[in-house]
Amino acid sequence: MITAAAGQNVALVFEAGAVLSSPTVTIAPTVGGAAVVGPTSDGLGVDDTTYTYVWQVDAGQAQAAYTATLAGTAGSDPVEVEIGVFVTALPVYANLADIKLDATITDSDRDARLASKIAAASRSIDKTTGRRFWLDPQPTPRIINPLRRVAVDEDGAHLLVPDIGDVDALVVEIGRPGAWQDITAQVEAEPTDRLEQLEPVTSLLRLGASWPTGGGWRVRVTTRWGWPAIPDGVVEATGILSLRLFKRKDSPEGVLGSSEWGVVRLSRTDPDVYELIKSYILPGLA
Repeated sequence: MITAAAGQNVALVFEAGAVLSSPTVTIAPTVGGAAVVGPTSDGLGVDDTTYTYVWQVDAGQAQAAYTATLAGTAGSDPVEVEIGVFVTALPVYANLADIKLDATITDSDRDARLASKIAAASRSIDKTTGRRFWLDPQPTPRIINPLRRVAVDEDGAHLLVPDIGDVDALVVEIGRPGAWQDITAQVEAEPTDRLEQLEPVTSLLRLGASWPTGGGWRVRVTTRWGWPAIPDGVVEATGILSLRLFKRKDSPEGVLGSSEWGVVRLSRTDPDVYELIKSYILPGLA
């Protein structure tokens, strides 16, 4: 099973093992319910015996397990290939297949439950760090009150902003709703090398001028918010926390039993998870 976030696209690759006649794709809830896609051949890519379909997951798609089925015929024989997809409300930071490998889980019976724990662990890391580690698919505007968000030094005035993961379509305006002035050409995203390191821009330097504060002034920033890539530490922490939540059913009172190391009490905060994510926690949240 793979994971997908509502509102984003996920590529489904089917290995049919044969060239199929009249291939179609159907996507439906794994447990009951009508199909949400298909049967359809529209958008189905073919490369010899490999078939690819990009599911454009609706933003309002319910969080649940779904089964994507490729169906067709090889000669006179019917062929079906299935892929499990767990849809989450928001992007997740770990891959189900990798976590199953770490936990030596080989069956698919518990995929949906484990996928839900990955989603819960991802949101827990968001809350703990005060930020989120995915990138908006499209630029969106945010209105920022610059009051108490401007730092001034010898370089100029720096406006502290939420994480920006892509500045290609950056637009910066000052003013008030209904009366905005575009000052993008006067702004430099910084730290200037942060995106090259797959980390976000966190401030905007206004060249040769100050940011207006007070008097109802606002700054409207249109960009792709978030992180350009999920940090390795966040991926690893999500995996550890996901398995901890998954095994929680074996420790309802906070005690976990093992034939190898006896009975131990689970700590309230996993020190390994904290060590992996502590450098990403926003100041004031630690």
